[in-house]
Amino acid sequence: MRTTVKLHIALLLAAITLLPGCHQKAEGPQRPLSPVVILFDNDVHCGVDGYAAMETLQQASKGRTPYVAIVSCGDFAQGDVIGSVSRGEHIVDIMNLVGYDFITLGNHEFDYGIQRMAELTEKLQARTLCANFKDIQAGELVYKPFEIERYGNVDIAFLGIATPATATSVSPKIFLDEQGNIKYSFLRQTFFESIQQQVDAARMQGADYVVALSHLGDLSDGENPTSVELIGKTTGIDVVLDGHAHSVIPDSLILNAQGTPVLLASTGTKFEHIGVLELSVEGKFASTLVAAEGVQKDAGVQNFVESIKGQVLAEGERVIGENMQLLAANDPQGNRLVRMQETAIGNFCADAFQVMLGTEIAMINGGGIRADIPAGTVTFNTLYSVFPFNNTACTVSATGQQLLDILEVSVMSLPGEDGSFMQVSGLKFVVDPSVATPVVLDANNLFSHVTEGAPRRVSDVQILDAATGEYTSLLPDKTYTIGGISYNLTEYGSWGMFRYTTLLQNNLGQDVDILTGYLQQELGGVIDSRYAAPEGRITIK
Repeated sequence: MRTTVKLHIALLLAAITLLPGCHQKAEGPQRPLSPVVILFDNDVHCGVDGYAAMETLQQASKGRTPYVAIVSCGDFAQGDVIGSVSRGEHIVDIMNLVGYDFITLGNHEFDYGIQRMAELTEKLQARTLCANFKDIQAGELVYKPFEIERYGNVDIAFLGIATPATATSVSPKIFLDEQGNIKYSFLRQTFFESIQQQVDAARMQGADYVVALSHLGDLSDGENPTSVELIGKTTGIDVVLDGHAHSVIPDSLILNAQGTPVLLASTGTKFEHIGVLELSVEGKFASTLVAAEGVQKDAGVQNFVESIKGQVLAEGERVIGENMQLLAANDPQGNRLVRMQETAIGNFCADAFQVMLGTEIAMINGGGIRADIPAGTVTFNTLYSVFPFNNTACTVSATGQQLLDILEVSVMSLPGEDGSFMQVSGLKFVVDPSVATPVVLDANNLFSHVTEGAPRRVSDVQILDAATGEYTSLLPDKTYTIGGISYNLTEYGSWGMFRYTTLLQNNLGQDVDILTGYLQQELGGVIDSRYAAPEGRITIK
């Protein structure tokens, strides 16, 4: 996890005239008769033990003011076994018990598909808000962009915002209709204008204050809008509660398009903190972060959480095998190695698919490998934490030339990390990141194309001959079989790099079952020294 507490130039400028963490509107809006407390979270990712702490803070807040709300900035339904096995339903049940009021959508709320997300948000008692998720064929937003809630004598508009990166960070196929036409959009091309329209509408409808629940993140990837840019290019928002980047931001002040400071806050991830935003009787906003582990847990909520954990984990604790060494997805500094270089855990996962599916090659995107395999006993839960997305196994065929193009897309972001970086089995190759990538993306950043005749980063691609154990040079006109997961091979994930391959077999079992079968049937229950280190499948100059 990357944790940042950003000190922006805007904070220094704003601090000249305002106390840190406080913002009072110059035009003098209605002031509340009693403080309004808004408890918030972001990127919980199934860290369910924090919900009992949230309930404790809610009850404590209600003891001093009648105006209390709980909101989430997204990414709550996925991230651990307890969410994945129920496809988010267990998390919704817990949030309903606590009594959330409003949520916006994180990109991982889409991991189970549009239909499942609709079912979850229908069951969720909190109101779902999103100002930039649109059914473009129907010409309307899928969810309400904002809602205005009255707290005594003041009206606060809660505005939901999802990251446009969702369109490429989950399976792009879910955003298409049956004919392959784009059905849903996150309004990337008109993002700031669209949000401004909704802020203006909320103000026109009488909102004294606007609190944005955003899942944008404050860290730029060069392509998608950040929460800092949101503030800098709009007016009329008083507070942005943010998610997506897992940043820890207690109370930063950012100047909006008119030079007015706007409060920005974010809690980290997995209930590292609970955010407490308060609107005082003086009409000022202030934000603090409370360490959830230091809050006494509400007994009723915690008992409910434990009962669910017991149901889920009992089956998951069955022993699958043993691991002789740590297979790490990240390095000690938190760098996600599986997204930028060959790793032992990547080799293990790719080998499992290559062997169990009987293909010449297997490829697994690094972004799909979500956890380490620690040394010691390996349980079903251990492997489920590695593959928590409920993908199925598939096989496709591709020509050697198509494979060359796939590899170019896989490494296009080096030396930076990219969830589409492929961990491989059955082949090896060399990468030169100093060569400009020949890959271009379409206007929606969904699908990739390799420029014909451009210099390439990937060279010396060799395919393993299973019969001889020797590598031979790839032949552009030859057809090869590839094993992998549905996210990549059938759902157009990872920049659509497998879009032109030919599907051979679909729905060949759950991804976690492929790992289980490989460990038990092929490795005799032991991940041994062959996976002690990478073996030179991907050489980066």
